[in-house]
Amino acid sequence: MAPTKGARPCRRPYGGYYRAVRPQPDLGLTCAAPGTPLGAYLRRFWQPVALASDVGDRPFPLRIMNEDLVLFRDRGGRYGLLHRHCAHRGTSLEFAIPQERGLRCCYHGWTYDIDGRCLETPGEPGHSKLKETIFQGAYPVRELKGMIFAYMGPADELPDFPLYDALEYPTDNPLVPYALDYPCNWLQSHENGADPIHTAFLHAISSGVQFTPAFSELPMVEYGETPIGLVATATRRKGNNIWIRASDVIMPNSAQFGSAFVDGTHEHYAVCSWATRWIVPVDDTHNLTIGFRHFNRVMDPEGRGDPDLVGRNSVDFMGQTPDRSYAEQQAEPGDYEAQVGQGAIAVHAAEHHGSTDRGVLMLRRLLRQGIKAVAEGAPFKAPRLNGAGVVPTYNHEIVHRYPARGNQDDRELLAEFGHRVGEIVLDSVSETPAARQARVEARIRAEF
Repeated sequence: MAPTKGARPCRRPYGGYYRAVRPQPDLGLTCAAPGTPLGAYLRRFWQPVALASDVGDRPFPLRIMNEDLVLFRDRGGRYGLLHRHCAHRGTSLEFAIPQERGLRCCYHGWTYDIDGRCLETPGEPGHSKLKETIFQGAYPVRELKGMIFAYMGPADELPDFPLYDALEYPTDNPLVPYALDYPCNWLQSHENGADPIHTAFLHAISSGVQFTPAFSELPMVEYGETPIGLVATATRRKGNNIWIRASDVIMPNSAQFGSAFVDGTHEHYAVCSWATRWIVPVDDTHNLTIGFRHFNRVMDPEGRGDPDLVGRNSVDFMGQTPDRSYAEQQAEPGDYEAQVGQGAIAVHAAEHHGSTDRGVLMLRRLLRQGIKAVAEGAPFKAPRLNGAGVVPTYNHEIVHRYPARGNQDDRELLAEFGHRVGEIVLDSVSETPAARQARVEARIRAEF
């Protein structure tokens, strides 16, 4: 018999004929266009949309969440983000001319301020009041450390700008922004951060060692909610040391990670970040993977990172871009191939989940909760500034000497250690980042 719509996949050898019709994507979690529930949710947050280096003397056209926009800097030095097509006759403002104040359309000279207010309609009679009735679509923007953020939600619900503590600590922490263009849906890229087991297979066992050999050891994994999202923890043994790599997944589409260079051989206590990134929908089948590489000696004591390799469609760790040959990609696939290889939009209904997928499923659940909360006007998880003016975050990477015990299952010991360290990190958020770092190390040493 032929497959029928909605039928359960046939579980039998050589059963491809019965699975030839794929289910449909989950549009509720994958489509961020204006007017969609996901689009309304994501627009309640500040989103990075470009690198400051993308914006020169001319406007920079971009597409974000299915909207065609133009980013510019006027001659007064102010950034603006406008709907791309002029409110007059629809000419693209990518061809407009930055003014001392605002942006002038090339076609008829209509000029718009950074808030969309029409400043001039020079072809109209001198007594015309037309400009007073015209507003070009516009969004607030802010530059931070070489990255441009925009808020694309309702203007009367503008949230605090989410300055993460990891972007401020340690004080000697050069940040280099990067932006990668991915031809796939945003969610399959974002879910990578909630899937710590993939680092063992994709970055070591299956594809060969891409980071360090220590990643080839299968970790104990644990997932727990935080006030701003979830933490996905991988705990491994390296000789007499236990190594924790706990990734901080921040709602709705941000995450922070530990180093790709740690080998677990030296004690190491870091409550900060090696990379902070956002996955921003461009449209249903493309995303902007954009973030900061951190070059601090707390997270990378040996200084193995290379800031000169970080920028537009470039970053200093393997497998994040499509710049290798197809033969190389097949022989040693990385994150780019694994994410794009799921198809333009991953089909959740075709997946078969195991125990290590709990983080991905937790992330999807939290997204649905946030979408529902926005639709109902209820509170939702979001980065919140504390009394020090920063958002406490939860990324941590710990290597601590704690030998195996002959009378205890080591996997059980790893699980207990990873869980307890996670509690210690969660308990430390009321302190300044520097004090927090010292307190976490002191408590781990005292208890273990």
